[in-house]
Order: sequence, then C-alpha cells, then structure tokens
Amino acid sequence: MRHLYSALGSALLLSLIPIPSLAQPLPSGASARDKYENLIQVLPCPSDRAKYGNFNDYGYWGGGNWCGQQGSAGFWVWQYPNWYVWGQKRAQSPSAEQVASVGGKYATLLQVLNCPRDRAKYGNFHDYGYWPGGDWCGKQGVAGHWVWVAPDWYVWRDRR
Repeated sequence: MRHLYSALGSALLLSLIPIPSLAQPLPSGASARDKYENLIQVLPCPSDRAKYGNFNDYGYWGGGNWCGQQGSAGFWVWQYPNWYVWGQKRAQSPSAEQVASVGGKYATLLQVLNCPRDRAKYGNFHDYGYWPGGDWCGKQGVAGHWVWVAPDWYVWRDRR
C-alpha cells in the first residue's frame, strides 16, 4: 500500500510540473528548412537575440554549458527565442534542376519555363527530348532538350 501512495504522489507531482511538449508545432526555421532531423533539445535563451538576431544555423557544436543550461552535442539552430539542437543532418534531396538533368544526361541549362497546367498531361516528371522551340505555355521556348519536372520545363543545350 505504501508503494501505491508513493507512486500516486509521484504521478501527481509530475502532473504539476510544466513539461514543454515536442508535439507542438515548431517555428518554421527551427530545422533550417528541414536540413536537420531528430530534435533532441530545446534551450530557451532570449538574450542570444543580441548576438544571433532572429535566426542562425550554427551547425554542429559538441555541447556544454550554454545560457545557464547543459546543451547537448548536435546541430544547433537559433530561432528566437530558442536554440534547437538536432541529432543529425537530413539526407539531402536532389534539386529540381539535378533531377531535370536526368542523371547528367543533359548539360548547359538554357531556360526554365513555369507551366503548372502541364502536370495534368506529364505528371511529375517527363523526359520529352529535343524540341525545336516555339510558343509554349504563353512563352517563347528555346530549342533544346526538354525535361518536365513539375511545375517547370527545363531546356538543355547539350545531351551527353
């Protein structure tokens, strides 16, 4: 019975301590545009605004005393008023331009034409090949190798 009261007392005490919830949405810059993942710590430190402004992607730091708290080792991102410490860098996705080069098949980008309506016909990706150019989507498209990566057409001069 004594253990039951002790457990209930501990549970009651813990329910009264405010614990920040990681389920709350983070500020948009907290992960440096999804550059980092696996949030391991949030350190409030409003006074750092004077040195770091509203945002700073500090990068990796081995941890230690910071702003009167013990900071963890990891990738540090400052988004006023907190430091967000991340466990790892996220694997980088290729850019649309890298995808549009079709693994290096095409080189020397000549033009990018935005044409969202073409998604209905070409989906998310289509290697159209050579087209001599002309009016396309209300713009003048140049001659070259055309590759669709929604919502844009990439026109390349060279095929390797």
